Amino acid sequence: MAMWLRSGPPSPAAEPVTTRTYVMTAVEADFHRLLPLAFPGVAFDPARRRFTAADGGWFLELSLPGRLGLTSIRMATLDVTFHFDGADPDVVTTRFLRYFMRGGG
Repeated sequence: MAMWLRSGPPSPAAEPVTTRTYVMTAVEADFHRLLPLAFPGVAFDPARRRFTAADGGWFLELSLPGRLGLTSIRMATLDVTFHFDGADPDVVTTRFLRYFMRGGG
């Protein structure tokens, strides 16, 4: 599973980071399988394609599936956007990446 941080406009230094968006070669089933291992008690709202932390400190939203083409290879992709409301973004994303990185990162 590959992933990279989608860059956006820089935030002013005084503002805390409140969102992070990753592009991942993953499918929704990967999130149903791995997120509960990384974050026990995470809840899923299918109408919003949203997973919410048990403590409410963050949630993530999945985009509709896309495709990445590399020569004759086509891979499913998702934009995964984290929204933080009280949780430390670095702690949450480090734990998330630990469970979702495969094949040496």
